[in-house]
Amino acid sequence: MKARGYFGVIACCLLIQLFICILQSNPYWVEYYYSRGFYPKFSYLSIILFSWLPFSMGDLLYGVFVVIFLRLLFQLIKSLYQKQWWSILKRKAIQFVAFLSVVYTFFYVNWGLNYYRIPLADQIGLNTETIDIDDYAQVIEKYIFTVNNLRDSLDLEQRDKKGVRKDLEHWMRTDTLFHGILSQSQIHGKSPIFSDAISYFTVSGYFNPFTLEVQVNQNIPLASYPFVNVHELAHQMGIGFEDECNFIAFRKLMHHKDLWYRYSAYYEAVQYLLYPLYRDKELYEKYRNKLSPKVRADLENERAFWQQYRGWIDKISDLFYNQYLKHNNQPEGMERYSMMAKLVVAWEKQQENSLTTND
Repeated sequence: MKARGYFGVIACCLLIQLFICILQSNPYWVEYYYSRGFYPKFSYLSIILFSWLPFSMGDLLYGVFVVIFLRLLFQLIKSLYQKQWWSILKRKAIQFVAFLSVVYTFFYVNWGLNYYRIPLADQIGLNTETIDIDDYAQVIEKYIFTVNNLRDSLDLEQRDKKGVRKDLEHWMRTDTLFHGILSQSQIHGKSPIFSDAISYFTVSGYFNPFTLEVQVNQNIPLASYPFVNVHELAHQMGIGFEDECNFIAFRKLMHHKDLWYRYSAYYEAVQYLLYPLYRDKELYEKYRNKLSPKVRADLENERAFWQQYRGWIDKISDLFYNQYLKHNNQPEGMERYSMMAKLVVAWEKQQENSLTTND
């Protein structure tokens, strides 16, 4: 392609990005014109192209992106040492900018605008502004009692991950709890090509916003496995914020008929509810010590699992993803995951107020 063609591609991308910026400034437009209108229909493209493949096309696509990026970068550097380097440098720089422009624009058109929709708390009427430490303590007391009972009734070690993904896909397809908020056009998960490899990035599961594929690490401990599956499916169904995907996973699993799924919901919720108490070490230890030996063993098993993969790879990965979240309307970065606790407590208070009003 000649320089004029690359300039044309860049110009088209800039026009689309200008329109995207206008949409981002108005969550109402994003919610009703993009997340509930355009995205569920446009996502059929990825269904046709990728959903039938038995492997993750997104994993291969990331590899292609990296190769193209490095090749263009190498050519840019190489051109500095060649004769007529200025003309070569300009051509390679234009190609480089065009490539990044296409990737960046497609990301937001394909899925990324979901980061700018109306917050879930506003859509379901949750008040997260008036929560204090006593509210967390009250809810976690209740949830610890529940998680201990569920674990005592569950022979977790005898459970098998086989069939869980399909089971939970069906569970999400029949959703009425978040009707209208979650897109129903595509609900389909896959296994990563290399679960061992992504473990070194300390990734339980991930969603590819380019191919709209959900991948769940098949090596993660059993306790968190159902929760992670639903969290990632929530991304595929149009939810961008990490705390909201956590909350949806909790709400969808907390009343499931399968004890394992219910346990996974409360197991994760208790961990996030403990997080705000950590500043008061005495209070934190008080509630953590109320967890049964079996629940604490599951926590230790999970900690030991991830510890074996800790190193420079996960540090770089965490740094990158933290900045990625901040760039996409989540200034808290990876702390956003733990903000699920606010949603859970606000929802519990909403239920209490509803009961009081009815009485």
